[in-house]
Amino acid sequence: MKLLRLIPIVFLFIFAASVFAQTRWNMHVAWPESNFHTEGVLRFAELVGERTNGGLNIVVQSGGALGFEGQEMLRVVGNGTVPIAEVLMGNVLGSEPVFGLTSLPLLVEDYEGARALYDAAKPAYEAALERNNVMLLYAVPWPPSGVFTKEEVTTPSGFNTLKVRTYDSNSAEFVQGLDAQGVALPFSELFTALSTGLVNAVLTSSSTGVDATLWEVTGYFARIDYAYPLNMVIVNREMFEALPEETQQAVLDAAAEVEQMQWEASRRADEEALSRLREGGITMVDEVSGELNSAMQEVAASLEEAWLEEAGEMGQEVLNRFNAQ
Repeated sequence: MKLLRLIPIVFLFIFAASVFAQTRWNMHVAWPESNFHTEGVLRFAELVGERTNGGLNIVVQSGGALGFEGQEMLRVVGNGTVPIAEVLMGNVLGSEPVFGLTSLPLLVEDYEGARALYDAAKPAYEAALERNNVMLLYAVPWPPSGVFTKEEVTTPSGFNTLKVRTYDSNSAEFVQGLDAQGVALPFSELFTALSTGLVNAVLTSSSTGVDATLWEVTGYFARIDYAYPLNMVIVNREMFEALPEETQQAVLDAAAEVEQMQWEASRRADEEALSRLREGGITMVDEVSGELNSAMQEVAASLEEAWLEEAGEMGQEVLNRFNAQ
């Protein structure tokens, strides 16, 4: 009789284990599989699968295949519509001011500065995500943003004729401060927009320039080191916490490993992309005129001041930690 009572319990445990073994998370990624960010995400998903013995299967849906826009991702991950996603931090700065920090113009000059800023701001990023029922798993910078144009721009007045595709509100306000027109466009529409004249310039990274084959529709790339914007991998907090502890740890370990790997991958991606752009016929503008640099610095200072006013005490604390490093 005791054995008969145990049989349903045994089957219950077997059923529960089989249900967990089938846990599948679709993961939103906006970029194509050839992009280094997507390559990192694919490695992360692979590590999670290996370290959970298939217990958690993260299926990477690249190229925006799930149909969501970047501005939606904090909400759709927070409510569990999508369990996990990789998103440009600046795309969701409308939800929390701190997410605008990563794309403030001319705040950092190199990867070391970008890492110092990330370390200083990470507690604030995590707190903001927690308010939205989301966890940060890892973050990786894009190569530094520059300006692709059809004709070389050497003075501030050269921006007057530009219609620039930008990637968040900070970048839009930056080009508008230089008397250019900022235009918001999905990446998928960028090439056509440049071909038809809807835009005639792009503020973006070397890596995106390769993804979009911008040598076919532009001629110059001004390396102004505008910013090193972060992409972050985020997960629904409740769904993460519902996983067994050993699975949670496997996810965190994989995230830490991939984050370290991807910061170096970003450097390599920049070098490789610059080489490919040159091969395609893009002329590199490594230094801008003193007049143009002064104009850009003036606009950058005003945007930093506006961000601090919105971010308040939290923002000042982050910048204090960054400046103290």
